Amino acid sequence: MIYKNIQHQLKKNNFIFKNFKVLDSTMEKTKELIDSYKSNFLVLSDEQTKGKGRRGNIWYSPSGNIYISLGFKNLIDIKNHFIFNAATVLSISESIDSICNLNSNIKWPNDILVNGKKISGVIVELIKSNNMNYIILGVGINVEKSPNILNYPTTCTKELNSKINKIEILELFLKNFFNYLDYIYKHQYKYILDKFKKKLLYLNKKIYLEENNISFLEGKFIDINLDGSMVININGVIKNLYSARILNDNY
Repeated sequence: MIYKNIQHQLKKNNFIFKNFKVLDSTMEKTKELIDSYKSNFLVLSDEQTKGKGRRGNIWYSPSGNIYISLGFKNLIDIKNHFIFNAATVLSISESIDSICNLNSNIKWPNDILVNGKKISGVIVELIKSNNMNYIILGVGINVEKSPNILNYPTTCTKELNSKINKIEILELFLKNFFNYLDYIYKHQYKYILDKFKKKLLYLNKKIYLEENNISFLEGKFIDINLDGSMVININGVIKNLYSARILNDNY
């Protein structure tokens, strides 16, 4: 069976595995399954017709890449939910590094870049179903195809290691992810956040930002908080930003 090791990992961690050829969105299918079965799920689709990105953007989802969503009960305080994003992004980044023998970077808050090109992204949603809080993590990894996105260069693992395949990447990602999940449930958030910051682009450097699609800011990126907000020094004034877009690649 092609997904035998993946199914074993998921079963060991109390996740049900669902695999589809084509879906509108793995995120939406995961929400639907959680509502129906009240269980933890990993949903995999070979292709998405309405893939979701951050802030309502489209996630281009041609066949050949990895599109999954993990939905599971949230057992920590909702205010700390960013740690799931950090753990997921790290799991992807470290998997790609290992498989392709390189050092990828994280662009706040949820993109993984290789040589300045986007290879993967993560989206996190909080939902309530049957009086339980759930986390849904959407993951896209470019394996065989580099989507053509205006003003955002992309890459895929086939350009970096032609021998690699989706199953190897997914198996290693899940191994790393469930390892980090253990740290989360032990409330060892600092360990994850410190590793996240070591891979974070532009930390302790000048950055240019767009906030709410309107404001333009320039400052020094000095830290990141547990809630995921970035700490910026703007002309001596310390500001926490929860939603912004780093524009350094355009300057």
